Amino acid sequence: MLTVLIPTYNYNSLNLVKELHEQLIKSNISFEIICIDDGSKSKLNKYNQEINFLTCSSFIELKENIGRSAIRNLLSKKAKYKWLLFLDSDVFPTSTNFISNYVKEMEIGNDPIYLGGIAYENDITCSLLRCKMGKKNEEKPVFIRKKKPYKYFFTANFLIKKIIFDTINFNESLLKYGYEDLLFSKELKKNRIDIKHLDNAVYHLGIDENKDFLNKTKAALENLTYLIMCNHILKKDTQISKMFYKLETYKIVSFLAIFHSIFERIADKKSSLFFYNLFRLTYLHKILKNSK
Repeated sequence: MLTVLIPTYNYNSLNLVKELHEQLIKSNISFEIICIDDGSKSKLNKYNQEINFLTCSSFIELKENIGRSAIRNLLSKKAKYKWLLFLDSDVFPTSTNFISNYVKEMEIGNDPIYLGGIAYENDITCSLLRCKMGKKNEEKPVFIRKKKPYKYFFTANFLIKKIIFDTINFNESLLKYGYEDLLFSKELKKNRIDIKHLDNAVYHLGIDENKDFLNKTKAALENLTYLIMCNHILKKDTQISKMFYKLETYKIVSFLAIFHSIFERIADKKSSLFFYNLFRLTYLHKILKNSK
């Protein structure tokens, strides 16, 4: 009935899989859990190997990194059940009813895709940029997400019919971090595939230190630029690109770009979302300037 698919990279996913396994056993359904490490060659994989000792569960290590989109497509190809539950490796269910909540929806089966939502714990990590950004942009109640169902599609926690995923898939031209969820959601919208949002969240636990998050943001903005230049998405499809092109009409970002390194340093040191957004705007300017 259900295949749980977990892509991982240099992360200990064992606790997540144990929790899911326990809930799946209690739900009394046919299931499998497949976790694949995307060529990290991490020492943490010695813990992930223990997943293989759980019933109906497997952990696989790839020799080479194939990318965030390709790893999800590979996971789906290995799945044998008609429902796929995709979860990031650095999440954890907020409820012991997490699986049973999804099972109820599967048994009804009226919708092809379900989004459970993302939450953040109020701990020390929420002083970091990644948590602040997540709380502002991702941690949204169901009634907000329902208003713009495609905008709030995140790969961290979604249930989809395999027959639907096999027709859409993730775009494997994206090799770097970021925006694969946006591109996937646009394909869903283009094909008029409905999304139902639920109150069935997971905590995002793998909160990056500021420097790591800033580096990931750079990679994401490089992906974003590629998607816009290749006409995969429109300039208005993200808030940051929409703002960039609006301000650049008046050469405002060109002026701000002088202070790019300062914005990055303050965003890192102060965990400031204001300076983080200035950093993003000026890094976009840098990418586009170098691409000319």
